[in-house]
Amino acid sequence: MNSNGIKNINLEIRPDPEQLLAKIKSENNLKAKGMLKIFFGYAAGVGKTYAMLDAAHAVKKSGVDVVVGYIEPHTRPETLALLDGLEVLETKSVFYRGIYIKEFDLETAGKRKPEIILVDELAHTNAPGSKYKKRWQDIYELLDAGIDVYTTVNVQHIESLNDIVASITNVFVKETIPDKVFDEAGQVELIDIEPEDLLKRFNEGKVYRKEQAKRAQSNFFQKENLVALREIALRRTADRVNREVQIARLSKTNIKILPVKEQLLVCISPAPTSAKVIRTAARMADSLQATWIAVYVQTSENKYIDKTVQEQLQKNMTLAEQLGAEVVTLHGDNIADQLVSYAKLRNATKIVIGRNQKSRNPLLRILKKDIVNRLLDLTAYIDVHVIPGISQDYDNRTKPKHKNADLFLKFTFSKIDFLKIIGVLIFATALAYSFYAIGFAEANIIMAYIVGVLVMTLITKGYLMGMIGSVLSVLAFNYFFTEPRFTFSVYDAGYLVTFPIMLSVALITSTLTSRIQHQMVTSLKREEHTQMLYDVTRSFLNVSNRESIVVKGIEYLTSVLKRDIIVYLGDENDNLAEPILNAQGKMTQDLLDKNEEAVVNWVFKNRKNAGVGTDTLPGSVAYYVPIKTHQKIMGVIGIKCYDDILDIDQRHFLDSVTVQMAIALEREKLTEEQAKIKIEVEREKLRSDLLRALSHDLRSPLAGIAGATTTILENREILDPETVNELLNGIYEDSEWLTRLVENLLSMTRIDEGKLQLRKKPESIEEVISEAIQHIKKRAKDHVIKVQIPEDIFIVPMDGKLIEQVLINLIDNAIKYTPKGTTIEIRAFEAGESAYMEVSDNGEGVPEDSIKHIFNRFYTSESSSRDSRRGIGLGLAICKSIVEAHGGKIEAHNKKEGGARFRFSLPLD
Repeated sequence: MNSNGIKNINLEIRPDPEQLLAKIKSENNLKAKGMLKIFFGYAAGVGKTYAMLDAAHAVKKSGVDVVVGYIEPHTRPETLALLDGLEVLETKSVFYRGIYIKEFDLETAGKRKPEIILVDELAHTNAPGSKYKKRWQDIYELLDAGIDVYTTVNVQHIESLNDIVASITNVFVKETIPDKVFDEAGQVELIDIEPEDLLKRFNEGKVYRKEQAKRAQSNFFQKENLVALREIALRRTADRVNREVQIARLSKTNIKILPVKEQLLVCISPAPTSAKVIRTAARMADSLQATWIAVYVQTSENKYIDKTVQEQLQKNMTLAEQLGAEVVTLHGDNIADQLVSYAKLRNATKIVIGRNQKSRNPLLRILKKDIVNRLLDLTAYIDVHVIPGISQDYDNRTKPKHKNADLFLKFTFSKIDFLKIIGVLIFATALAYSFYAIGFAEANIIMAYIVGVLVMTLITKGYLMGMIGSVLSVLAFNYFFTEPRFTFSVYDAGYLVTFPIMLSVALITSTLTSRIQHQMVTSLKREEHTQMLYDVTRSFLNVSNRESIVVKGIEYLTSVLKRDIIVYLGDENDNLAEPILNAQGKMTQDLLDKNEEAVVNWVFKNRKNAGVGTDTLPGSVAYYVPIKTHQKIMGVIGIKCYDDILDIDQRHFLDSVTVQMAIALEREKLTEEQAKIKIEVEREKLRSDLLRALSHDLRSPLAGIAGATTTILENREILDPETVNELLNGIYEDSEWLTRLVENLLSMTRIDEGKLQLRKKPESIEEVISEAIQHIKKRAKDHVIKVQIPEDIFIVPMDGKLIEQVLINLIDNAIKYTPKGTTIEIRAFEAGESAYMEVSDNGEGVPEDSIKHIFNRFYTSESSSRDSRRGIGLGLAICKSIVEAHGGKIEAHNKKEGGARFRFSLPLD
C-alpha cells in the first residue's frame, strides 16, 4: 500500500496463499494447543461470567473434565450459585500494598491439567511477583499445555478500541489485551442485552451495590455510552466473523461471492467525469453502510499518458480516498477480467462503472463488446451499476504520448528499422530463390518469407514496422516468384486468394510476436521492480540506525527516479529535524527554500501528500509524501519534479519504498524504546536491590554503634577503661565499615552517571599498595599481610586514588571471606606491556558457580568463614569498573593449594 492508501496489485485468479497459510496454521495450532473461548460483552453486568459458568455445566454433563480456575468475586447471587457442582481450584494469596489479594494460581492449574478451565477477566493485571504481568499471558501458557480455556472480556479492554471507548465514556481503561489475543481465539460468543435491561439490573443492585451503581451510572454507565459501546462490540464481533468467512471463502479453488455484507467496487479512470462515478459510489456506500474500493486498471495502452491526464487521474484517486475509499491499482489488458477477479477476491457485491464512449466504427460496435457487457457476461452474483457521463474527447487524450511510451505498441515509422526490414527481405528473397532453383514447392518459398517476417518483428519495434514488413514480403513474393515474373501482375486467379492469406498470416505472426515481446518487456520490468523492492526490504533489515535507513532509501529512489530527493525526519517531540540530502550530496537551493519548508511542515502535520501534482500547494517545486505508519508519522520525503510530474509507475515505486522505509524506521524506534525500557527495568531492579541490601546491611553496624554508645553513656561510671576502649574500637570499626560503604556507593554513582574521570599519571606501585594497607590496617589486625613487589622502582601510569580503592576493596573482600590469623598476599609484577597486581588469600576460595557472577553488582557469595557483617555486593563491581576504565582487565580464580586469587592488569603505555 502506498502513502495514499493506494495498492498496486498484479492480480491472478487463484486462492490467496496468505489466507491459505493462515487457515492451515490456525488449524495446526488448534490441534497442538488448547482452544480459547471468549465470552464477549460491551459492559460489566451483561452476563458474561454467568454464560461462561452455564456453558461449563453443559460441557460437564457431556463428561468433560472442567474446573474453575478463577472467578472474579461478585455480589451477584445468580452467578455465584452456578459455582455449585463445579470443581474450584484454590487461589493464591499475594500481599500487595498492605493487603492480601487473591490471584489465579497458574502453577496449580498446570499441575491439575483439566480439559477445560474457566479463568475470568482476561485483561486483568497480575499482582507484582507473579510469573506473568498479564492474565492473558497466563492463559497462553495453559493453551500451550493443551488446555482449553473459557474466559471473559469487555470491548473497552481491546487495545485498538481503547482510545475510541475513552473518547465516548471519558474513562481511560488501563487494563487492555492485544488485538491478536481476541482475533486468534478459537471461539468468541457475544453476550448481549438491551441497554435498558442492563440499567434496570443496575437499579436493582444485581451488578454493583446500590451506592456503587449510582456512581457508575453518573459516569461510565450512561445510556448513550452503553448504546455506543454495544454498537462497537457488535461491529468488532461482525468483523471477526467476516474475517473467518473470507478465510474459508478464499481457501477454495473456485472463489465465489458470499454476500454477507455489502461491498462496492468502483472502476475509476483518468476521465474528468470519473469524479461523478466516484461521488455516486460514495453516496451508494453511505446509504448501504458499506465499504467501497476504487480500482484503476492500468493496461498496456494507457500505461503512458500525457501530463494533463496523469494529473486528472491523481485527482480522481485523491477524491476517492477523501470520500473514504480504499484505492487500488490493477495491471492487465482485459479490464473486465481484472475487475471481476478482484471483486471475487474482495467479496464485492456490486460493481460501479461509468459508461464508456461507443466506438465510431460500426463494425467494431458489432464485433466487440464493451466493458459493461463483458462484465455482465462474467458476473453471476455481482450487481453492475452503470453511471453515464464519460466525455467525448477522452479517448484521444489517453493515447500514448509520453516520451517513454512503449515502442512495441506505437504505430511510428523508424528509418533504421526500415533498413533492417530491407536487409531481412533481401536475405529472405535469396533463401526463397535457392528453394525455387532447387525446385521446392511454392509453400516452402512462402515459408521463407514468413520466417523473414518473424525476424523483422524480433529486430524492430512497433506494430507499424511489422505490417510494412508483411506487405513487402507479399509484394516480393509476387514480383520474384509468380508468373509473369518481375512484374506485379498475375496470370493465375488462385493467387488472389493466396496473397490475402499470406498477408494475413504475416500480419498475425507479426502482431503476436510484437505482443509477446511487449509482454516479455513488461514482465522483465515487473520482475526488476519486484527484485528492487526485495533488495530495498532486505537492505533495511541490515541497517541499524535511522539515518542509515533514510540514506539507503534515498539511494534506491535516486537510482530509479533520477531526481533530487530530500528527507526530513521527526524527532521525539514531533518536530522536524535537519534534512538529509540525496545520495550524491547535491541539492538545488530551491528545495531548501522557506516556502518549501512550509509545505513540508504542512505534510508532516496533516499526514497527506502535497506539492506538485496535487491540489494542495501545487506551486511547490517538489512532490512531498509523508513517511507514516498506521499510528505515527515518521517524517516527510520530497522529490523534485522539474518540468514533469511523477508518472503512475514512479509514484508506485516511491510509495513502496516509502512504506518500507516507514516500517524500518518504526522497527528501529521500537528497538530503541525496548532498549530504554530494558535499561529502566534494570535500573529499577538495581534500585530495589540496593535498597534491600542497604536496609539489611546497615542494621548490624548501626545497631553495634548504637548499642556500644548506649552502654558507655548509661554505664560510664562503672565501666573500666579497657571495656570502654573495646566498645570505642567497635564503634570505630563499624563507622569505618560505613565509611567504605558510602565511598563505594558514591563511586558507583559516579560510574553510572559517567562522571568517573581518570587522572592518570606515573605512580609508584609500592606507594599505592602502602597507602591501601594503611587505610585498612585496623580492619586487618587479625590477618597477616605480605607484600611482594620488584626490587627496582616500579612506575605505572594510573589514577592512584582509584587503584588504591581497588586494592582496599580486594583486601577487604579477602578479610571478610578468610578466618582470623590467615595470610593475605599482595603481589605486583610486570609481564609484556602490562603491570599486574594480585591479592590472594588461603581461605576457602570462591564457589565455582559464583566465579562468573562475582563482579556483578549486588552479588554476594555465601561462605562459612566470612565476616559477620554482610556486604551489599558493590566492592568487586566497582573494582571492575575502575580497572576497565584504565583499559585493563580483572579476573578471579581459585588456587590449587586453596584460597582465592584476584588479579588485575594495567597497561604500561
